[in-house]
Amino acid sequence: MMRNHRDQIGRLCGTLVLLGIAAFATGCDSTDKTDDWFEGGDMKPASADTLQLTARILADKGKTQQAGFILDRMLDQYPERVGTYAEGASVLLIEGRVADAEALLDRGLEYLPGNPILLNDRGMVRLLSGNLSGARDDFDAALVIDPVDADFVANAALGAALAGEEARAIDLWSRVLSSADVQRNLSIAREARSRFASP
Repeated sequence: MMRNHRDQIGRLCGTLVLLGIAAFATGCDSTDKTDDWFEGGDMKPASADTLQLTARILADKGKTQQAGFILDRMLDQYPERVGTYAEGASVLLIEGRVADAEALLDRGLEYLPGNPILLNDRGMVRLLSGNLSGARDDFDAALVIDPVDADFVANAALGAALAGEEARAIDLWSRVLSSADVQRNLSIAREARSRFASP
């Protein structure tokens, strides 16, 4: 029975191969078709998503200069896309260019005022530069716009914890984390708090 089954599969595969060869031969005979992919044709411009993904892959491989060229193209062709600025800031941060990342997010927020993703990202960049007050402003603004996004909730909690507002931090973190994780984050924030203390 198994052999009969294999014979049937073998015949089916043989038929499919023959059909494929026939279709290929027919395609090769076509010289007047303008939409034949092998002949070439109008190249569609890369979509914003394709460019963003390409920039991310290049940056992840350490090819930040090539990623930068793609992001410049995105700024030119897709200035209305959140990913243009968010991805660009990520690449700049990989290079350690914190101030440039913040400037790019500022530019994005001029074009897309009040965008919660860009506000949250700028808050993270400001936190990296030691600007806790500015980071909190951005985190809180993003949270007001989208109060259920877990990242926005967690980052607003982080800002509060670093500022010593532990009750608010606990309240916010408790929305998205377990009690054990809330306590762990509080402990980390307490240790980091001195870095953000006013001189």
